[in-house]
Amino acid sequence: KGVPSDQILLGNGSDEILDMICRVFFEPGKENMIINTPTFGMFKVLSAINAIECKEVQMTADFQLDVEAVKKNVDDNTKAVFICSPNNPTGNSMNEASVLELLKLNLLVIIDEAYIDFSTSASWLLRLKEFKNLVVSQTFSKAYGLAGIRLGACYAHTEIIDLLKKVKMPYN
Repeated sequence: KGVPSDQILLGNGSDEILDMICRVFFEPGKENMIINTPTFGMFKVLSAINAIECKEVQMTADFQLDVEAVKKNVDDNTKAVFICSPNNPTGNSMNEASVLELLKLNLLVIIDEAYIDFSTSASWLLRLKEFKNLVVSQTFSKAYGLAGIRLGACYAHTEIIDLLKKVKMPYN
C-alpha cells in the first residue's frame, strides 16, 4: 500500500477499527458524528453502541456529498464526518473536491474504503501525508475474499494510530 508501518493499525475487521475511533475520539452522550445517507449501516450502529449522536445528512440526487448541508450540521460537539467511498450501498465514489472541502474543517474525516479495489478512483491513502485529520479504513474481506479471517486496516497520521493502539485489545 506504500504507507509507513507507523501509520497502519490492523484490527479485527474494519468494524473494530471504526469502533476504536468512536471510543477514542468521542465523549459519549456529549459529542456527535455526521454520516451521509444512504451509507454503510454500521456507522449508525457504532454511534448507538458508543452513545454518540449521529447526524444524518442526505446525499444529493446523484449520491454525492452535500458539503453545504454537512457544514450546516457541524457544531461545537461535532468530532468527525464518516464517509464511505466507494459508497455502500450505492457503489459510487465521492467527488474528490467535496472530500477535500470537508478535510479543511477542524474535524476527523474517516473514509471507509471497503470497496476501493473495485473502483477506478484512487485511494485516499495517496493523500494521507497531506492531512493529519484523514483516517482511511480498508478490509481484506471484499477484494481478497478473506472475510473469515476478520482483518481490517486503518491508515492515519502516527498520532492517531498511537491513540488507537492504546485501546486495542491485545489478543483480538
